[in-house]
Amino acid sequence: MGNSGKLKGNVGVFIKGSSMAEIEGLVRALREGDDAAKTAAARALGRLACGNFYQNGLIAEAGGIAPLVQLLHVGSAGAKNEALSTLRPLAACGNNVPIAEAGGIPLLVELLRDGSARAKLDAAWVLGHLAYDNAANAVAIAAAGGVPPLVDLLRNGSANAEFPASLALRGLTRDRFGVHDNDANAVAIALTVGLEALVQLARSGDVTVDNTWIVRNAGLPAKRKAALVVSALLRDCVPGEKRSQVRDLIRAVIGPCL
Repeated sequence: MGNSGKLKGNVGVFIKGSSMAEIEGLVRALREGDDAAKTAAARALGRLACGNFYQNGLIAEAGGIAPLVQLLHVGSAGAKNEALSTLRPLAACGNNVPIAEAGGIPLLVELLRDGSARAKLDAAWVLGHLAYDNAANAVAIAAAGGVPPLVDLLRNGSANAEFPASLALRGLTRDRFGVHDNDANAVAIALTVGLEALVQLARSGDVTVDNTWIVRNAGLPAKRKAALVVSALLRDCVPGEKRSQVRDLIRAVIGPCL
């Protein structure tokens, strides 16, 4: 196979083992191949990456992350699925920063919202790994609109999707030690879940969906913000002469956060 022109669909010539040279060949196929070659290369890299921390490191070192992320944007549905399957172990093995830097977060959120059932499942897993103990990624995921599709997946997705969706949502508000560290995301999650969740957050610092907790032990700032949102929502539903009483009534119900 020559060095010029697009690599064609069969990349079996590259899939002989797990040496750095062969991984570099697969990464080249990701960059230069046609869609079939890119799909096959992503699949082969996924097999190498699955459960193998060392191979994940080699794939990242060979520059494989950026073209995998690019495949989420320009690839066929099959190519996107293979790229997602490969990004899952890469994200789990400490590559959450380079995946985000390659522009992965908005593409993952888009697939989480509009992709196939398989794509949504894998996107939730990758986003959960990206958010894990990474405050900047947690902010970026919420800013990209990731909260509503994650809540929707938790509520309406397959049984297999519930856990990664809940894991990703938890990662938006907690560090690796389980300490709450993002008030804005906690309120955004509660607001997406609904009024009862806002009240729950204001009262206890928790948010649950169908008995699955997704925010736990949020601090006073998050509770106060949730209470203020509840107050604003309810004030619009109360006749003008009674609106001055809304704040006191809510304080009596949910505690001294207002």
